Amino acid sequence: MDYDILASLRKLGLTTYEAKTYLALLRFGALTASEVSSITGIPYPKVYTSIEKLKTLNLVSVVEQRPLTFKVEPPSKSLKELRDRIMEDIQKTSDFLISEFTPLYTAISKMRSYGRINVLGKSRISHILSKIISGASKSISTSLPTYELIPHGKFLRALSNLSKKGVDVKLIVQSNELEKKARDLGLQVKSTTAPLPLIVISDDKTVIVVNKFELEDGLEQWSGVVSSCPECMRNVTKVFQSAWNGEISKVEVERTCLTQDEIKALMKYLRGWPSEKDISRVVNSSSL
Repeated sequence: MDYDILASLRKLGLTTYEAKTYLALLRFGALTASEVSSITGIPYPKVYTSIEKLKTLNLVSVVEQRPLTFKVEPPSKSLKELRDRIMEDIQKTSDFLISEFTPLYTAISKMRSYGRINVLGKSRISHILSKIISGASKSISTSLPTYELIPHGKFLRALSNLSKKGVDVKLIVQSNELEKKARDLGLQVKSTTAPLPLIVISDDKTVIVVNKFELEDGLEQWSGVVSSCPECMRNVTKVFQSAWNGEISKVEVERTCLTQDEIKALMKYLRGWPSEKDISRVVNSSSL
């Protein structure tokens, strides 16, 4: 019986010492700390810490000051109040965890169904983008917005080097200055006023789409999508080809994308994700 009672008290959050102290006070009506120690075998200092905890839970109270004696509060009231507080805490905790984990769960589920990975952070995206560009062997189609992920000069030189190796390079830019620089390097280049994100299509088998935006707190955030699934390739290639032909006025690279809350969840809990193993599934290992 004692085991079942102690186990039940433990389920209410009490330690073994606290549960034994409570049970001793309940059985004997009122005891000093020394008497509790003698009855239960709990070290004397631990009795006091246990009683202090029980007092904060409103399970015991002081009966007399000299000697300092303690008693249990009516269980019908004190245990009910403790139960209600625990239930309230559980409710608040579960609500908090649901609100925290639901965006993360839906983000991961979406990425799994899309056959893609999402990468957050300028340096990590730059690293992956470098691998994709330098790994191209047949063709590379890219749109270069005015904002810089990799310095424009370095980006254009990398494309120029690929072109010299026989890779078919197509480049869309959004400024006259970038267009001139690209032409000076002998690249196939066209200009557009459409607000294209940074797009790179490598060998018609891997695509990366990069966006930059500001969070509510004003901080800059970079988000990249890397994919090798056929549907993603078709969608992004269609957008790029429309822009190349001068037909695009509105950009919708993804029909279904991650919400701001989902992106924030990835950023908060998966800063080091994806791993190199995840990345290697969709890009070749090399450097810009």
